[in-house]
Amino acid sequence: MLKEKNNFQTKSQIRKQSIRIRKLLGIYKYYRSFSVMKNFIQYFNVNLLKSVGCYWPINSEIDTRPLITYLMKKKISVALPIIIDNKMLFKQWGPKDKLYYSRYKFYSPSQKLKTITPDIIITPALALDCYGNRVGYGKGFYDKYYYNNKSKIYVGYNYNELSFSALPFEKHDLKLNAIVTDAFVKIIEVKI
Repeated sequence: MLKEKNNFQTKSQIRKQSIRIRKLLGIYKYYRSFSVMKNFIQYFNVNLLKSVGCYWPINSEIDTRPLITYLMKKKISVALPIIIDNKMLFKQWGPKDKLYYSRYKFYSPSQKLKTITPDIIITPALALDCYGNRVGYGKGFYDKYYYNNKSKIYVGYNYNELSFSALPFEKHDLKLNAIVTDAFVKIIEVKI
């Protein structure tokens, strides 16, 4: 469930604390990643989806690979982010396509793959709140992508323990439409 209070004052402090919490939770990530996937597919009618933007998990992030596998079995296009000229794009990706560890410290597909704009973007976060705010890694790539693609659906995908009742936010920050964790689904703004 959402934590009642955010005792942190800055995004930087929230990042540090969330990374510590996530490392402790990481030992259960395999099991919990299936719970998050199950919650996602129970709420979102995947049969209506054509494409989903995902991320490849790093460190102790909630694992998106069960969801990616499920979507591909349903013949739904999966796209992964890549940074080109300081701009995030999504490239259509399949299991036979290689991934590269980028200088931004996450796995990206090849630049040569087809660029698409997914219907739903599974959004990584260090922390989420019940208003659709998130604290990411601080580079702003998802915020910039959101600014140019506000009509898309953004879903925060995370551990239950990293959900707060309120987080600091700025006017340019990405606004999530929904939060999906291993314990609950919270719809903030319905677009489907």
